[in-house]
Amino acid sequence: MNKKDEIYDLLVSRMVGAQYNFGQRLSVKDLVSDTGASRQPIMAALNRLSSEGFVRIIPQVGCEVINPSYDQIADFYIMFERLEGLLTELAAARRTDSQTRDLRALQARILTIDFDEPRSAVIYCELNRAFHQLIHDMAQSPFLDARQNSNFDMSDFFINQAGGFNHFMADTAREHDEIIEAIASKSPARARGLAESHIGVRRQGQWHRFEVVI
Repeated sequence: MNKKDEIYDLLVSRMVGAQYNFGQRLSVKDLVSDTGASRQPIMAALNRLSSEGFVRIIPQVGCEVINPSYDQIADFYIMFERLEGLLTELAAARRTDSQTRDLRALQARILTIDFDEPRSAVIYCELNRAFHQLIHDMAQSPFLDARQNSNFDMSDFFINQAGGFNHFMADTAREHDEIIEAIASKSPARARGLAESHIGVRRQGQWHRFEVVI
């Protein structure tokens, strides 16, 4: 991995982990001091984050984390759930039996999480991403997968800005079962509807928290 990608991954992890807040100014000078990297890879990483919507680069002023409105977040989640629905629809049409078994095994691990344990949100987030990634792999659409992976980072960023996964992760984990059955039975339309509803629950469960944050 080159330095540019390393810095990008570091900054994304900080965004997703809510180490940066909405509207926070990011100083290139401070990032150089903090990371030990030169200005060039830091600027390259910030430009990539800008293209993906995480930050705004203001000429002659600097760089700051986005500060989205309520409506902008709402629009993002509509896009997010519809793209996940499309990927899940394709997964139901194209999956293999082996992939379905892997998805069931991963769900079994998710359902063993003790949601009262302090690290449960971290564990859930990792396994949930793996669950959705396997669905994306089933869809056999690398272009859509790349777009949605960036959307997952943005969604996790929004959720952690608004208080984290703790408030809804147990309920959404159980919703995976119906999605698996729709994929296993090769029911694309049903799989799509369930996936969109699944993301919609995540969105609606955070709405009042977004209103507090924004």
